[in-house]
Amino acid sequence: MTNGQNTMIYAALAVILVVVLASSFYSFSQLGTLNAKIADLQSNGNNAALLSSLTSRIQSLEQKIQELQVTAKVVLFYDSSCTFCNNNYMLNSVDQTRQILAQQGIGLNVVDIKDNPRAALASGVRNVPVFFAGKSDLSSNSKLVGFFNSLAQLQFALQESDDGVTAYPPATAKVIQNTSCQESGKVNVEEFYSPTCAFCRPVYYANGTRYNDAGRDAQFSTLSGDAANATRLKFGDKLALQQRCLDIHTLDENRDVLNLTQSDGALCIEQNGEAALDESEAAADLYGVTGAPTFVIDCQYITKVRDADQLQRAICDLRPELCKGLPEPTLPPEILAAIRNQTANAANGTT
Repeated sequence: MTNGQNTMIYAALAVILVVVLASSFYSFSQLGTLNAKIADLQSNGNNAALLSSLTSRIQSLEQKIQELQVTAKVVLFYDSSCTFCNNNYMLNSVDQTRQILAQQGIGLNVVDIKDNPRAALASGVRNVPVFFAGKSDLSSNSKLVGFFNSLAQLQFALQESDDGVTAYPPATAKVIQNTSCQESGKVNVEEFYSPTCAFCRPVYYANGTRYNDAGRDAQFSTLSGDAANATRLKFGDKLALQQRCLDIHTLDENRDVLNLTQSDGALCIEQNGEAALDESEAAADLYGVTGAPTFVIDCQYITKVRDADQLQRAICDLRPELCKGLPEPTLPPEILAAIRNQTANAANGTT
């Protein structure tokens, strides 16, 4: 190919670029066509260096076009020093998430707070990893609201902060600004619950009928209180358990749902005393806990599991040295009994 032909090719590409930008500044399809032309021309080695430079310029223009389209932003805060946090749950799909959001006019920033948590704290974020969106961005882009609603369907916990909304994944998180209370040979576990939390404790209507009956709804088959007590029995002296009652549901909520005449706060005081409630509320504020059930391990790591095996796995992930020599998880007694009966029936030739 001659220099004259090269010049014509570059001139043609320049014209294509000008036409694309002038006719439809926001058109990704036209830029995609231009990228395809560049890919075809790259087969000629003589043009590789110049085409590479042109490709870089096109990519820069694509980035600027995306930035001009952005009407709202999401921030993903995480801490790379937290090896036990499930950062990869969100980071592994960050490029795909960024592309999906960009198509809806939403930008995504990824911020590692390992050395500087001030940006997260300034946004009202207490735990990481987390997605955060500010109030003004949420009000200016309805698709951003839709994104957070879709996270809720994936079992992310949505919470209001001082400046916006946070979405925490269903995984272990780290409290940003709190020191560990880790002790040698022992794990400290705090369970935050409320007396009317259907996934925490047995809950009853005022007439004594069970509200969260697992016989009617399998989602109530595991409760955090049972998980905490089973874990305490399994770990023995290796575990220090503090169960903290929280004032979550108001009198009106309890009256409307359960026909009760007391708020969660009143029920907590009735069970444990006012001083214990004050202590629980202070601890919840320290960790950024706003819902139940929630477990805090060694004053720094938060998980929202409510199953005994899940809780024990979280502890063993954080403190593997404490799990050496512990018995493996066993099936519930009723299942073991059913298996024994089935085996006996098979041996007797009955069904």
